Amino acid sequence: MGYEMCLEKAGAKVHKFKNFGSYQGEWWAFVTFKRKKGCVSGSFGSCSFCDSFEREFDGCYSEEKDLDERYAKFGLSYLNDLMTQKEAEKATDRNREYWCDEDREMFEFIREKHEAKSL
Repeated sequence: MGYEMCLEKAGAKVHKFKNFGSYQGEWWAFVTFKRKKGCVSGSFGSCSFCDSFEREFDGCYSEEKDLDERYAKFGLSYLNDLMTQKEAEKATDRNREYWCDEDREMFEFIREKHEAKSL
């Protein structure tokens, strides 16, 4: 359970999803949502203080009746601002002179050809 699942509960088809970082970092996804293809991203952390998903759903149980609706609403918060692939490349190409291996990996992930390549 997590960000990818919430995107799907909100109605997006997730073509590719990847976390960059171990305990904290960024995630990126190529999605189709409402017939539009694009990229979305967010950050994650290792605790409910620094991770939006954990903060929102910490202590939730699967039998909670409105949980799917809450997942969908949470996922929608990321899907309202789809980026084109070029916009995503620009966003991940920031501060190149200070890049670490994860920054380079993130940029290459965005530049790969995916099912949603016509962004």
